[in-house]
Amino acid sequence: MRDGREIVIAVIFMLLLIIPTVESVFHVFPEVENNENRAMKELPVLNINELDVFPEEFDVFYSDNFDLRNQLLKFNSGMKFNMFNKPPVEGKAFIGEDGWMYIVKDEMDIYLGNNLANENKLKRYHDIFKYRKDFLDSIGCVYYVVIVPIKTSIYPEFLPLSKRKTNQLTLTDQVVNMLDTVDGMNIVDLRSKLVNAKGGIRLYHKTDNHWNDFGGFIAYQAMIEAIQYDFSIIEPNSISDYSIDSITKNGLVLTKMMGIYDGVYENVITVKKTDIPLSHRGVKRNYPVLKNFPYVNDYEIVYEVDNDSLPKLMVVRDSFGKSVMPYMSEHFSKSVYIFDGWHHWLNEEIVLEEKPDIYIQLVLESFLPNVHKHAKNP
Repeated sequence: MRDGREIVIAVIFMLLLIIPTVESVFHVFPEVENNENRAMKELPVLNINELDVFPEEFDVFYSDNFDLRNQLLKFNSGMKFNMFNKPPVEGKAFIGEDGWMYIVKDEMDIYLGNNLANENKLKRYHDIFKYRKDFLDSIGCVYYVVIVPIKTSIYPEFLPLSKRKTNQLTLTDQVVNMLDTVDGMNIVDLRSKLVNAKGGIRLYHKTDNHWNDFGGFIAYQAMIEAIQYDFSIIEPNSISDYSIDSITKNGLVLTKMMGIYDGVYENVITVKKTDIPLSHRGVKRNYPVLKNFPYVNDYEIVYEVDNDSLPKLMVVRDSFGKSVMPYMSEHFSKSVYIFDGWHHWLNEEIVLEEKPDIYIQLVLESFLPNVHKHAKNP
């Protein structure tokens, strides 16, 4: 009996080796789209002067591109997820309750309070933000620091029980408390605003770590309400000016990160203006894009409104800023949005070129460490 099992295993192993080669010739199996959230390795160039590295590079290329790879990944994904409710790829994201998914990298460290700042680091944060405020004050620009909540800060109730925390201090708490000590600093901590808006329309995607259009709208209203104290000409639009809808799509980024390709759907909530928007895309100055920045077209985005009496806005953002741009841009003669590769620099050169009246640092909680890590000044 044992010999028979060993033969069967050996035959299966041989078939797994042979079938991709046969498929490369006869193409029997239907094509399956690759949904991995990464770039596949390209065929390496054979350099006669660097032969030593070619075998390893080719092996990596072949592992990404052999025939039937996508079909086998899909089969493995379906078996693990549908039979055992486990993600095929673990360590990048995880599945919570009621279909909610959460990202691991950086966000869980913030949520669990694993990366608290010591006294010296908090002093550094203080100096960075004070320098920025003093610089912007010197050119007559009003500075707002807007804290964007991670998904776990707003919807912790759908986390697995093993990953939920008791109430404890986070780096976000530390930074917000520190900002309160900077004289005249405008802080918009969106955490409480979004928590208070829960209970009706969902604010974040279930299968992505970002807020949806409606969550972005709630954030926009909070920012405009804060700006009103200094610029009374600006008033936030009402949600009644927009139509709220939803569309069913395949699972978003977190499903792909976990290697789940079928069987998960996202009810994506959309918010669109019911009449013609006031703002339209403006002309870019084509500032130099950071080397290796993957989203070249998103580095600099400009909107304009044909009303010179309105103030000018500049926002240094990350990916969460994309959902608020259509709302925010309605209130400014010119809005410039800079996605500076998650560095969250002040970007003095751009500020001096644009001469905004209002400057917003729109930073996700989990990217607060980047403010400290990448700051050029003071």
